Amino acid sequence: SSSSSIAILLTTAVEQPQRRGYHATTIRMGGFKQNRGTGDSGKSSLFNNERRWKDNITFEAVGTIDELSALLGVCRSQCTRAESQLGGVIEVLTRIQCCLQDVGAHVATPPESSDRKRKLTSFDGEMVDWINVEIDRFGDQLPPIRQFILSGGGVAASSLQHARAVARRAERTMIPLVRDEQIDPKALKFVNRLSDLLFVLGRYTCMKCEEEELTYLRPTEFTDQRWMRRNLHE
Repeated sequence: SSSSSIAILLTTAVEQPQRRGYHATTIRMGGFKQNRGTGDSGKSSLFNNERRWKDNITFEAVGTIDELSALLGVCRSQCTRAESQLGGVIEVLTRIQCCLQDVGAHVATPPESSDRKRKLTSFDGEMVDWINVEIDRFGDQLPPIRQFILSGGGVAASSLQHARAVARRAERTMIPLVRDEQIDPKALKFVNRLSDLLFVLGRYTCMKCEEEELTYLRPTEFTDQRWMRRNLHE
């Protein structure tokens, strides 16, 4: 439920607001949280305990950020099949998921919350700087683009391009909140730059897995031309 997603997002941000590392844990069996069913009426709670309908723009943004993080988990799992080539991508995707936990917690904390709660979930602008560094680090290893390319290039690369599209949607859901001064504009900037990074990571993954990148052709040219296939690893 939305309340469960909010709880997961806020646990990371509140308990460890300054940490950027991560660690693996073993899943243990246990019962679901005791407050199950609190969203059965169609409403859920923000971090300041304010109840809102689940189709509220804030929950739309939080849910889309959560969806993006879940999809990145799929991408990360797919990349492990070629871990020797994609270890750097796996590392970056894991850190992005941690950042998205913080972004979601920030979005779920409206400005009328207490000073303590707003401080706990304030957005760290250094995450934008980190994204820019990663774009350059991976992008500098790729050949330049001279034509529009088609999403593809293997399962992992395709999923990363899918994640890029979801990141764009997450960005669109956040725009009304920025316009109404409900969230820090730097959080929107982070998600915008994230979509750029995912595009780069998709191409990088295609290259490392020695897959082919297809370029766009006008529909009227389909019968007369073959798609240009480019091996990025050459």
